[in-house]
Amino acid sequence: MAIFAIIQQPGANAEKLQSAVEAAFPATMYPIGAGVWLVAGAGTAQDVANRIGVTPDGASGSAIVLEAASYFGRANPAVWSWIKSNWEARAVG
Repeated sequence: MAIFAIIQQPGANAEKLQSAVEAAFPATMYPIGAGVWLVAGAGTAQDVANRIGVTPDGASGSAIVLEAASYFGRANPAVWSWIKSNWEARAVG
């Protein structure tokens, strides 16, 4: 599986986008801040955007979807555990 960051854009309907992310990725999403989620799934950034209703018509609001190629930084240990677990699933799958 690939790991994606979903970043909500200002003015978007927060509740609608959050519900869409939770419904599309119930077992593989990790909220990391208000309007920001990590998700693990198959496909491309465009596939994820389509799956959560950001494209083509913006039914769930506006967001940027980025696919992660690598990672580094300082964060809560739970975030690193989630990333490592899902990153390794990508390498195996």
